[in-house]
Amino acid sequence: MRVLLAIYYFFYEIFLGCRHDHLTRPFTIKQQSYMVCLDCGRHVFYSMDTMRPLRGRNLRRAQALLASQIKVMPGVETVQPLASRGNSRAAA
Repeated sequence: MRVLLAIYYFFYEIFLGCRHDHLTRPFTIKQQSYMVCLDCGRHVFYSMDTMRPLRGRNLRRAQALLASQIKVMPGVETVQPLASRGNSRAAA
């Protein structure tokens, strides 16, 4: 029986991938909550509101929301070299 079960899991993982049965507790780092699969190491994103793993659609929605909250800082003005300012009285 163990041999058949091992063969079943082998082919299941080849064709369908990891089932993510063995997960850690939820972690929250940089405003993103996730659990880690102990078998394959994949991050499974997690909703702290519903207390369930996020599906693909909900994950894309959350990432778009986080992307819209990023503020872009204005660029620093470039400083012109002293020789190109026009008021230079340097000896030539």
